[in-house]
Parts: sequence; C-alpha cells; structure tokens
Amino acid sequence: MDPAAISAELADLRQRLQQLEDKDAITRLQYQYGYYIDNRKWDAMVGLFADEGAEIEIGQRGTYVGKARIHRFLEDLLGGGRWGLLQDEIIHHIQMQPLVTVAPDGLTAKARARAMVQGNSPPGSGKFLLAEGLYENDYVKEAGAWKIRRLWWVPTFYFQIAGFDQAVFDSGPPSDEFPPDRPSIPRNEALGRRFPPFHYPHPFSGENWSDPSSPAD
Repeated sequence: MDPAAISAELADLRQRLQQLEDKDAITRLQYQYGYYIDNRKWDAMVGLFADEGAEIEIGQRGTYVGKARIHRFLEDLLGGGRWGLLQDEIIHHIQMQPLVTVAPDGLTAKARARAMVQGNSPPGSGKFLLAEGLYENDYVKEAGAWKIRRLWWVPTFYFQIAGFDQAVFDSGPPSDEFPPDRPSIPRNEALGRRFPPFHYPHPFSGENWSDPSSPAD
C-alpha cells in the first residue's frame, strides 16, 4: 500500500478517535453537571464552566455571564440563598438523549439533550414538581479539558402534583430469615435518607463530594 495513503488513513483514524473521545468527555461533563445540580452543589457545578465567557440561562430568567454571576444566580436565585439539600428534600435532573456535535477543529462543541426534573423543594409544601426541557449547550476545550461555555435549558412543561406530602425513603428492612452478609450504609439523618458518596473527585478542583446536606434548617 502506498505510504501516503497509509499516512492519510492513519490521520483520518486519529481524527475519528479524537472525535469519539471528545464526545464521551462532553457527555460525562453534562452528566456530572446533572448530579451536582441535583444536590445544590453550586461550587462544584460552577467549576465545570469555562473560565472565559461562561454563560447560563435556565427557564425564562435571562442569561448570566461570567462564573461569579453564574454562582450568585445559582445560589441566591435558583437556590434561595442556600446550598445542599434539606431533610426529605428531593431534586432530580435526569439527563437523557445527549447528541454531541464537535467542531472540525476539535476546540468547540454543541450538544442537544433532555432533562426530566423531579422535586419537592422545599419539602413539606405538599406539592411535587415534574418538569421536562431541552438543553442547547456550547462547550469549549480549555487547556485540553472540555468545559461548559453556555448552558441553556428551555422548559417544555412544568407540572405540579398537589397533595404530595410524604415520600418513602427506605425500602424494606433486612431479612431475618435470610440475613445479609453486610449491612446497608447507615441513614443520613440530615438528609432523611441514605446517600451513596460520589466515587469520583471533581474533574478540575480534585475535591471529593460526599454529603450534600444543607447547613440551613
């Protein structure tokens, strides 16, 4: 086979492999964002954004530009002035159907995805929220790592179920007839449920995130 043809084929394969690795990294980044917003981990969440020109728009609240303003928007407006979860609080952002398009230069990308949202925030309100919406996000590669440049979520619907007062957070107890080999992790009383810690550190700060219980009562 002609050496020039072999070289061209190898270059094409390298480019296609890089595209696959980029798409996987961006999908992982988006999933991490979903887990952090679930637990009101604003510091961790903002740490996923680009250092330059980052933007966020959620719902019809308008766009906030820059990491400092994004953090204030999340904690003060979206979070009501607190981080973390209260006892018996439920917030889920289920990330689905990511379709990632990486630019030919491999330095920027876009993704369209879907989020299903469940929540009773604040707990005790007697209502349970169901929502769904679409992301059209922009990403940029900074110092070799993919970060969120613009996060844009447009809700399709919000739906509130009234009369939702109590959620059950525990499954059945251990069996007496067939006891387990090891007990389950203990209940986190600050959250009102069991919470498995994150197995991975934050991709940029290196910090470990475990208990998301809010310092506020």
